[in-house]
Amino acid sequence: MNNEFHSRMKNLSEILSKKGIDVALIMQNADLYYYSGSIPSGILAISKENRKVYAIRRGYLRAVNEAALNSDEMIEIKGLSALPEIFSNKEIEFDTVGIEMDVIPADMFLRLKKIFKNAAFVDVSFDIRWQRSIKSETEIANIKEASRMLDCTMEDAKELVKAGKKELEVSAELEYRARKRGHQGRSRMRGFNGEMFMGHIHSGPRSPYPSGYLKPTAGIGPHPSYPDGASFERISKNEPVIVDFLGNYHGYMSDETRLFCDGKLDKEFEKAYYFCRDVMSFMEETAKPGTVAVDIYQQCLNMAQKEGYQDNFMGIKGNQTPFVGHGIGLELDEFPFIAKAQNYALKEGMVFAFEPKVSFANKGSVGIENTYLVTENGVESLTRFPREIVYI
Repeated sequence: MNNEFHSRMKNLSEILSKKGIDVALIMQNADLYYYSGSIPSGILAISKENRKVYAIRRGYLRAVNEAALNSDEMIEIKGLSALPEIFSNKEIEFDTVGIEMDVIPADMFLRLKKIFKNAAFVDVSFDIRWQRSIKSETEIANIKEASRMLDCTMEDAKELVKAGKKELEVSAELEYRARKRGHQGRSRMRGFNGEMFMGHIHSGPRSPYPSGYLKPTAGIGPHPSYPDGASFERISKNEPVIVDFLGNYHGYMSDETRLFCDGKLDKEFEKAYYFCRDVMSFMEETAKPGTVAVDIYQQCLNMAQKEGYQDNFMGIKGNQTPFVGHGIGLELDEFPFIAKAQNYALKEGMVFAFEPKVSFANKGSVGIENTYLVTENGVESLTRFPREIVYI
C-alpha cells in the first residue's frame, strides 16, 4: 500500500511541475489520507521535485506508525511559522504555493499569507480532486466491500421498515447493524456545510420537504437544528419509504437507495418509480469512457420532460437539485458529477452514484440509486440489491 501512496504523491508533484507551482500544502483530512495514509494535525507539503515534508502539530507518533513517508520527512512543529525555515533546509522553493482553496478557512489562508510573505498563492483543489476521481484497484476493492455491506443494510430494511415505527427508530437499528459490520460511522463531505451521518430514512410527505441541503430528498430530520434525515414521526401504511444509505469501508463509501412500503403504493408513486428505473437503465446503456457527464444529465432531464415530471424530477419545484449523479470515494461529493455544466468525459476507473428520484409535494418521493464503476466498455453496478419496490 505504501507504494500506492508514493505514486499518488509523485503524480501530484508532476502536476505541480507542469503548472509551475513550487509546492502544494495539503491540510484537508481526506486529502491528507489520500496522499500519506495518515491523518495527524498538520500540513503535508509536496514539492514539484517530489520532495516531501509532513509538518505535524499533534499526532506525530500516529503518523510515524501509519504514514507512507520516511522518518526524516516527518517533523514535529509547534506552529506554522516554522515552515519557511523547514522548507529552505529541505531545498523546497515556495515562491508559488498551492493550497486547497475550496476547503481551507479564510483564517488559515490569511495566516499562511503572513508566514509566506512573498509567495503567490494558487488553488490546487481541482487538480487534487481530479486526480482522486480515478480510483486504484485498492480503492475499488474498498468500495466494492462497502457496497456488499450496504446491500446487507437494504436486506435489514426489509425486516425493520414497518408502519407505526418512528423513522428514527428504523434508522438507528440500521445504523447499529451497519456499524457491527464495520461501517466507520462518519461520512465525509467536501462541500461547505455539507453534513451526512450514515444515511437517510424518511417517508411520506417528509421525504420531499424543502431542504437547504443540495439533496433531492432530505427528510425533515429530528429537529430544525439538524434538518436532515429521519424524524420522530411514524411511518404510515401505504406510503413510500425512502431508504437512502451509505456503506463505508476503510473510509471509502458507496451509496444506495431503495423504495419500501408497508402496504400498497398508489399508482402515481409506482409509475414514477418505474420511470426512475427507466432513467437508470438509460444511463447504464449510455455511460462509458468518453461520454460527457452533462450530456447524460441533459438526456435525463429530457426524459423527465417527456413524461411530465419536469417539476418533480430531483426534488419538488423550487427545490430541485441540478444533478442526477455524484462521484464517491473518501468523500460523498467527488468527481464526476452527472450534472449541469459538467462538460468533461467519464474515464475508466471513476466511481459515481446515480440517483434518479421523483417527488410530489406534500405526498412523498420515490427513487432508486446505485453506485457504479466506469469500466473499459461501460459501467458496472457495485450495489446489487434487487431493484423492485419492496412491499412489506
